[in-house]
Amino acid sequence: MEKALLNIVLILVFTKIGGIISRRMKMPEVLGALIAGVILGPVVLNIVQYDDNIKLLSNLGVILLMFLAGLETNVEEFKQAGLSSFIIAVGGIILPLVLGTLGAYMFFSDFWENIFVGVILTATSVSITAETLKELGKLNTRAGINILGAAVIDDILGLILISIVLAVAQTSGSNTEVSSTLSIVYVFVKVILFCVASIIAVAYMPKYMNKFKSYIKPGREFFTFSIAFAVLIAYIAEILGIAAITGAYIAGLILSSFVHREYLERNVKAISSGFLSLIFFASVGIEANLQGLTLEVVLITLVMFVIAVIGKVIGCGAAARLMKMSKSESVQIGAGMISRGEVAIITANIGLQKGIISEEIFLPTLIVVILTTIITPILLKLSFSHKRMAKLH
Repeated sequence: MEKALLNIVLILVFTKIGGIISRRMKMPEVLGALIAGVILGPVVLNIVQYDDNIKLLSNLGVILLMFLAGLETNVEEFKQAGLSSFIIAVGGIILPLVLGTLGAYMFFSDFWENIFVGVILTATSVSITAETLKELGKLNTRAGINILGAAVIDDILGLILISIVLAVAQTSGSNTEVSSTLSIVYVFVKVILFCVASIIAVAYMPKYMNKFKSYIKPGREFFTFSIAFAVLIAYIAEILGIAAITGAYIAGLILSSFVHREYLERNVKAISSGFLSLIFFASVGIEANLQGLTLEVVLITLVMFVIAVIGKVIGCGAAARLMKMSKSESVQIGAGMISRGEVAIITANIGLQKGIISEEIFLPTLIVVILTTIITPILLKLSFSHKRMAKLH
């Protein structure tokens, strides 16, 4: 118990210091938290080990992180994001998925591991892009609006994809072809039912709840029941063979249209950003073992990084051109969708824990997340440069 408490203290202090340094360098705090985990883990100081206590807190951190992401999603803006954002999101998922899967075959032969590499590379984390667009004063441009809209749709489609791949991969080991086919059909039925139930809940539950707003006051009881609701939906998703993070995100979406959303968001952010999410990001760094950094791992990292950049720039950029946007806007949208961030980390972490991917994939994913986080604001600023935009018109 004493060791666990000390580990938590060290993680919170190191991640917060790392976050402050990262923010000063105009990078997201998550980058500092990841590096803090690497420093605390076996790679550098070796003073914190990834044990069951850290694992439990880390898993709760992921659930709260995705619950918060759902709460922060503006459902009305999502509805108005329109066809262009949807097409851009689909383009930004299909190309990285295909290229990531084919690229993985250069190093691995396992079908599900290779598919999961593609799934990891479909992720988009738009937080750093949103900050950069705010700084440049381009958040409300056509490119800015489409980046944010596509990122929300990308998240939802990505979560559905993760859930399907996880569920099918875990049932594909059936002994006979018939039972394997039935298992896969059963998985798809469960996923479809969950998606339909989620859409109905997101569309109608907030309206019903808002009728009772005079009886539901923002306070400790409301906060506790909301957290319990998020964990319950995550549990139901997990029981169905769908990722718990999908359930937590749906719970957040349902409550995002509730009248007391701001109170809930503020309090969830306090416990998530100030405690549990820090432990999750640190645990990812602690799990990363750079001692396994072989020449092959370096090559895998390079291939994944190139695919991570090309997949979004060409996939999203081509989709934007298809929707009659200019060359400069297409480049801006492609650059804005590159960053992978916490979504890729969460996906890779789940794959590692479920035994679908190996440490050889997990470590390159972590490095790719760091590299795409660094490169996105640089490319975004270059793409909005007036001289460069003029050349592209």
